[in-house]
Amino acid sequence: MLKQRLLVAIIGVPLGLVMVIWGGYAFGLFAALIAVLALHEYYSMIRPYRPNLLIGYVAAIGTLAATYFGGLAGLAGGIGGSALLLFLWALRAGPGDHLTGRMGVTLFGVIWIAGGIAYLMLLRALEHGVALLILALGATWLNDTFAYAVGRLVGHHKLARRISPQKTVEGAIGGLVGSVLFAIGVMIYNPDWLHIREAVILGLAIGVAGQFGDLIESAIKRDLRVKDSGRILPGHGGILDRFDSMFLAGMVAYWTAWLLLRSTVGGFPL
Repeated sequence: MLKQRLLVAIIGVPLGLVMVIWGGYAFGLFAALIAVLALHEYYSMIRPYRPNLLIGYVAAIGTLAATYFGGLAGLAGGIGGSALLLFLWALRAGPGDHLTGRMGVTLFGVIWIAGGIAYLMLLRALEHGVALLILALGATWLNDTFAYAVGRLVGHHKLARRISPQKTVEGAIGGLVGSVLFAIGVMIYNPDWLHIREAVILGLAIGVAGQFGDLIESAIKRDLRVKDSGRILPGHGGILDRFDSMFLAGMVAYWTAWLLLRSTVGGFPL
């Protein structure tokens, strides 16, 4: 298991880093691929609730394309357009079709997964976007790594017993330490626009968001009695299992950066 996890990391981390640095259409297509694969796993898990797959995939791709070309306004338009597509579909459905639940689970997947990936794209589009996106992704990854290691070594107090019995308070604190350390590391290489206070706050915000994002997927899997979202990544499970922390972390990273750095980092629309 550990060898498989390391092999995936050895291949996946450099590939992701290359795409982040490369940017442009390559990064956009890579982000869209991750979103579609994760959405497929989510819809597969939630299939008993009968999500509308066609609308879900079209809405997710449309939202990401709108974000890539239109920024934050494009993201808002993409989510609004997704809801409109579902409303138009609902007008043609008959009674007893469980429309409320089907619309809800379909749109939730678009907002959660495509919306989360879209915020990572928005981060990349900012001035110093490569560094900010690396900070968000790296802090989330180190948060997961430190939380797992510290939890295994000294974890005793359960964090969310009913949702994820293996997670501990000690592990969560260790994860936050890892996030902050990574953010400080990024700050060391970018001292002209990122300072220690902003780095620490960003690290904490991303770490907390990443842990909540992980708990969201854990709650969904426990509700559906599913262990892993998929098997595409040996030792990790599915794409959704690997990226669940990043969906919420991306959104929080963007808005925290807006609050702290909008006077020194260009590209924010507000």
